[in-house]
Amino acid sequence: MTDPLCIVAVDFWPLRIPLARPYRLSSHYGTLTHGQAVLLRVTLANGVVGWGEADPHAEFDGYTLEGVIEALKSRAPQLLGVSVADWVEQGLGLQHEGSPSAAIDVACFDALARARGVPVHALVGARQHEGIDSLWPTSNGEASDDLAVIDEYAAKGFKTYMLKMGDRPIEAEIERSKAVMAAKPGEVKIMVDANQGWSREEAQRYAEGAGDLPIVLIEQPLAADDLEGLAALCRASKLPISVDESLQSRRSVDAILRAGAGDVFSIKISKNGGLANSRAIGQAVEAAGKHILMNSMIELGVTQAASLQLGVTFKALAPCGHAYMSCLRMADDVTDFADCLVNGRAYLRDAPGLGIQVHLEKIQQYQIGDYHVG
Repeated sequence: MTDPLCIVAVDFWPLRIPLARPYRLSSHYGTLTHGQAVLLRVTLANGVVGWGEADPHAEFDGYTLEGVIEALKSRAPQLLGVSVADWVEQGLGLQHEGSPSAAIDVACFDALARARGVPVHALVGARQHEGIDSLWPTSNGEASDDLAVIDEYAAKGFKTYMLKMGDRPIEAEIERSKAVMAAKPGEVKIMVDANQGWSREEAQRYAEGAGDLPIVLIEQPLAADDLEGLAALCRASKLPISVDESLQSRRSVDAILRAGAGDVFSIKISKNGGLANSRAIGQAVEAAGKHILMNSMIELGVTQAASLQLGVTFKALAPCGHAYMSCLRMADDVTDFADCLVNGRAYLRDAPGLGIQVHLEKIQQYQIGDYHVG
């Protein structure tokens, strides 16, 4: 008799969807105008489906959209006959990394949770939070640009803002930070993200010049592989240093912790290879007494839902908003995750699996290809 939890079909669709507004990052990344993702669906012998998503960005996980497609073409046939119960309970997702693995891993968790009639977080850990505040990012620009965004989104309930930096003189960024902090509403929290855009000397100057400001954190000020520089900055800075591009895998979290190169650890489901790997990273961070920032790529609702399902199980979340706004930054989405955001806070639904609906007609609207096995 066929195991009802075995995968009998795998389908995936690469997508390209415009952003609602262009997003100016650091000099290292330029300006983004579109999001790209691969939506993956597994179908079980009992008819239950599970959804996953890959959000490739070569600078983060080494994958292009084309690389994800080729990886999934190769791996999809190998999934036929695999039990999603075995996948989740034996930790098979821990054997692979990167965004293609994230799509498969999340789909397996979603399918098993749907089959058992439980939310994904019940397969991941004990729930610690009813909901999680969301941050909102600003593009790289002037203080007046930041304050205009804060004014717009504070009215919608958002209380934490991530200021993108990394392509302007440090003195200008220090003055920008001071101007924003002086003019923002009192309850608003500010973090900054340089996306590897600074040298060691520039990062040190910013940390000194802005060190007396109540900034939540400085994210990835230096090159991802410069753990020595990040460690020195952690020792010297009054402000917490967050690692994102440096935090690729379970191996990298160990190296960062050994080096003392991070105070806050930025977990992204797709970058970190799925729920199993992201959970393991978070557990290591909590055991070390550090904080977690649930962060995002430019991603759609499947990855956002997976991040929320995992985030509510962590006790050591950084005391600020986390990145659950990605769908609102897109011109459209293929899920209804945006409905989970109420007054700047992301709430889980009382529903099996990821707790969202995926709209196949939306996938077909934005697909730039389709692939089917089984």
